Amino acid sequence: MHILIAGASRGIGLALADRYLAQGHHVLALARQPEQSEGLAALARRYPGTLRTLAADITDRDVAERLLAVQGDALLDRVIVNAGISQPKLDSLYDLSDADAARLFVTNAVAPLRLARSLAPRVVKGGAVAFLSSQMGSVELALSARIPLYGASKAALNSLMRNWWAEEDKALPFALLALHPGWVRTDMGGSGADLSVDESADGLVTTIEHHAQAGSDCVFVDYRNETLAW
Repeated sequence: MHILIAGASRGIGLALADRYLAQGHHVLALARQPEQSEGLAALARRYPGTLRTLAADITDRDVAERLLAVQGDALLDRVIVNAGISQPKLDSLYDLSDADAARLFVTNAVAPLRLARSLAPRVVKGGAVAFLSSQMGSVELALSARIPLYGASKAALNSLMRNWWAEEDKALPFALLALHPGWVRTDMGGSGADLSVDESADGLVTTIEHHAQAGSDCVFVDYRNETLAW
């Protein structure tokens, strides 16, 4: 299979690349500065024939075109958009500048959907397009009181994804997934989080593959494949 992972230089994205490469698949890893990632360098040494990298930011308007140029004629079996940023640690959402708020929403919601929709014609029937969302994006659960704009950006991601599904009259030929990775010990999740990166990545791969095999659907689930309220 051919797997595209956007945001693969560290953390969950890097672990997902590791899992798919270990299974014998081809991975195209997007990162802002892949040459500075020790993790990607290690994977390149272990999998010299099946890992390719592209230096780009997910918010670049030409990122899909550049990815397809690297991918060549090969179709994509999985598109996993992991790239995102957290809300700055501020006392109040009123302290966040308009520019920072716009960057948060473009990076976490607009750019991921723009990329996925541009790549969609190259995704195989029975494939999967997955976005790393968060339970903080659940409007019903309302868990993002401390970082409300981050939660709102993930809610916007989920909303754009569901609207894409509805726009296509639920006829996309691949699974469309919003994934909550759990509370993971990463730079964003912090050292006190519940899960290791490996535990989250193992569950995410299993969940993605389950839905790809099950057929086209649009779901919001966590790394254990448990359904979350939108």
